[in-house]
This record gives sequence, structure tokens and C-alpha cells, in this order.
Amino acid sequence: MYTVFFILVLAALIDSCCLVVNASQDHQCSTFMYENPSCPESWHYWGNSCYRITETTFTWSEANDECRQLGGVLALPSSDQENNFIANTFQHVEHCWIDCNDLDVEGSWKCREGNVDITYRNWYSGEPNNSGDEDCAVLSRIGGNKREWHDVKCSRAERALCKIAGRPLLHV
Repeated sequence: MYTVFFILVLAALIDSCCLVVNASQDHQCSTFMYENPSCPESWHYWGNSCYRITETTFTWSEANDECRQLGGVLALPSSDQENNFIANTFQHVEHCWIDCNDLDVEGSWKCREGNVDITYRNWYSGEPNNSGDEDCAVLSRIGGNKREWHDVKCSRAERALCKIAGRPLLHV
């Protein structure tokens, strides 16, 4: 009886931990070498959320709509650790939309995830620069694997970085 209980507890712990871990300062797993069962297929788990970059490209507004259609929101990194997870997980993607824009007031950037304002910023040096009516932000891969933000025209066609909450798992 105790053996079965121990196995169930151990399985629950393994389910909630990384098999190969690069621990971040906030003790969240930043690299997963397997797909977490709390995420749908083709989504990647980190920090109790699931992430996906679309294969199709969209304008910024369409990207927002696409993420909602997938049951989530257009994502926005809220820490260096989350930004690094995205950079490491989606190395093959050059640019992707994030939920940050100054569409309402030029130079006043609203960066949010869903309805939550995010104070974290990771602008590339000299950005945002509004060079040619640039009102929406992308995560860009600049030289290697580093991801920083750039302001670009909202009408550009880019992939969307979507985020959904991980499904809760029953742990005994």
C-alpha cells in the first residue's frame, strides 16, 4: 500500500518537474526536453503556461485574433527568464508578434498580456524608434539566439507568439 502511494507521489513530482533542467533564478524550469502533458500537442510548457508560434504569418491585429481563436492571448515576455525560454524554444523563428504597441498614443507603449499590463521591457538598443510609422512590437532574433524587441509596422506579416494557461493536472 505504501509502495503504491510512494509511486503515485513520485509520478506527480516528475510530472511537475523538468527531466533536464536549467533552473532560473525564480526556480521555474526554463528548458523542457519533453512536452508537458498539461499543454496541447505542438505547444511548449514553461511557468505553468503553454507557448506556440504559428506557422502562418499575420498582421499584428490578425495575430491577436489568431491567438484568441487558439484559446489564448498574444504573448508578451514578462521577465528575462521567460524571454530566454522563448529564445531557446523557438530558435528557428526570425521574428514574431508580441502584445506591445503604441497605437493609441505615439511613444506611449502599452505592453500587456490579455488585460494585464507588463512592466518588463527588452528593447534592442535604439528601439523603439518609430522609423516609418512603427507602432507594433516583434521579438527578433539578432545575431545568434538573443531575442530583443523591435518596433515595426503593424501591417507587416509575421508569426504570432501565442500563450495559453497550462491545463491543471491531478496530483495525488
